[in-house]
Amino acid sequence: MSARTPYDDTSVPVSRSQAQIRDLLKNAGARGVQIEESWEGDGTALVRFLWETKGQVQRIRVKVAQLPEELHGTYKTPDQRERQAWRGVYWYLKSNLEASSFGFIRFEDVFMSFFESDDGRTIGEVVIPQLEAGRLALPKGGGAS
Repeated sequence: MSARTPYDDTSVPVSRSQAQIRDLLKNAGARGVQIEESWEGDGTALVRFLWETKGQVQRIRVKVAQLPEELHGTYKTPDQRERQAWRGVYWYLKSNLEASSFGFIRFEDVFMSFFESDDGRTIGEVVIPQLEAGRLALPKGGGAS
């Protein structure tokens, strides 16, 4: 038997997950929310929101994962994979916003890689390839003390 993947049997429609994401972000204090979808190419889907932190408004962009047809040995229809992806985004945002509002972790620590710069790239899109290439390693003997 194959391992169950999170939300793989969800029946929650995409439209309901998207509405819940909008409500969640609005109620948590976001200044604006935008959900974008493109059905061409890789089928990009994004959640963008504005968030004030330390007196400045940050643009946050979270890309919705495009799940493969076969995941852990089980096959899903495109509609089911889309429902599954949007449920995952909802629960990701919900749990992390709650953790930051409770004080477990700072908002910036959770969402830093999703901060979008003026050129449209996120911090993660700039920094992660440098980490993968070994260009941002801590110097020997360096690190937290």
